[in-house]
Amino acid sequence: MIRLLRSKDNGLYISLFKSGHNHPLFVTCGEKTHWKSHRHIDRYTKDLVKQLRDNNVGLGKVFSIVGSFFGSVENVPFTKRSLKTLCRKLNKDQSDSDAMKRMEILADMKANDPDFNYTVQLDEDSRIKTLMWVTSRVCDQYRYFGDAITFDTTYRTNLYDMSFGLFVGVNNHFQSIIFGGVMMRDEKEESFKWVFQEFIRMVGGKHPQTILTDQARSMEIAIEAEMPNTVHRWCKWHVLKKVKESMGVLWSKNREFKMEFHKIVHHMTAEEEFEQGWQQMLDKYSLKKHPFLTQIYEVRHKWAKPYFMGVFCAKMTSTQRSESANHLLKGYVPPGCPMHLFLKQFEKLQFDRQSEESFQEKRTSLSGVSLRFNLPLERHASKVYTRAMFEKFGEELYKCGAHVLDEIVPRRIYKSTHVEAANRDKWSKVQFKIEVNEDESFFSCECGMFEHSGLVFCHTLQVCI
Repeated sequence: MIRLLRSKDNGLYISLFKSGHNHPLFVTCGEKTHWKSHRHIDRYTKDLVKQLRDNNVGLGKVFSIVGSFFGSVENVPFTKRSLKTLCRKLNKDQSDSDAMKRMEILADMKANDPDFNYTVQLDEDSRIKTLMWVTSRVCDQYRYFGDAITFDTTYRTNLYDMSFGLFVGVNNHFQSIIFGGVMMRDEKEESFKWVFQEFIRMVGGKHPQTILTDQARSMEIAIEAEMPNTVHRWCKWHVLKKVKESMGVLWSKNREFKMEFHKIVHHMTAEEEFEQGWQQMLDKYSLKKHPFLTQIYEVRHKWAKPYFMGVFCAKMTSTQRSESANHLLKGYVPPGCPMHLFLKQFEKLQFDRQSEESFQEKRTSLSGVSLRFNLPLERHASKVYTRAMFEKFGEELYKCGAHVLDEIVPRRIYKSTHVEAANRDKWSKVQFKIEVNEDESFFSCECGMFEHSGLVFCHTLQVCI
């Protein structure tokens, strides 16, 4: 032990020295950072760490960011272990009185948005079983874009390990819009019935035309009970995920099989075409007795595109919209977060989505469009569609060049033939019949893409031109 005191002339002198208090010196300077004296973190750094952790920044990145304030990580006056301890303490502070904080946030949301609506379902112990909320803006959007929605419950990283479900749709800029969020303690049939019933009530009572979900049987029963007139289909995303799990090496190693399967699932529009393609695939790869493929084929009407081409899906034949929204949410919400923080971060996600929508609105109103073909039809579409949808319309207009049109019955029935038929599989459909009604106000193509997606397809555009 050594004690130094300051002299009157501002010098230093040793006032006490005890050799018996010594301990062996550390070999490297790196070891000294693990002494107790290096555990102190100042309050400004603590506040910075709290903000970063609330916004789901990982521990390693937090340490790197703090290091940049000190010049480099070597100059940080505390260790990553100390930072970990601080983060654990912050998590505990966040989870304390979570219920009270949650109700305060919901009250603030209500104060800022008088039409904000939330509903809570309690269990027999008066604990929150289900919590669902929608904003006034969502109700307006649902009126216009609520014909086709997806619903999926995949997010489970909150403090209470509750499932988080999202109702997602598509707006006129072809962007994902979140209609509502719900936290569920269980995924039983009765819980889903309550969720669908309350969601329809909160958005104004309008039932969607189509809802896409995963293969959960409890969800299917609940939809039949609460939305009997809504068409329920499975998402292809979950089907493909299960195919990947079930096919093993054939899926992971055989690129040709994967491409063929994707073509059958994504591009086939006729039932006959799907049936022939599926049988040829089973024969080619000796999969006729494969249990999983046999099982999903028996319920193909639930997920295969040709069996619901007349059903409006707004090009959402999978819950990829919902899955991507869940993926997006993971960038905002830290793992194991309490419910009040979950609500705050969900608000930030909604704000960013609205920001993107505002950008597309500006792009539509101010940005000029370039006409690729200078057709009257194209000029009219540029005035009717948003910028994003006009670009998709342009893609369909471009595809017209790969088809030859024949008039079968003058001004009534036409036949569109793909010119590259020789390069396509024998079972691929290359001819499509287009019918025009008597007053020439509606064009109907057997591909069913307009009824399915809401966008006029290339076969019909040929006739229109």
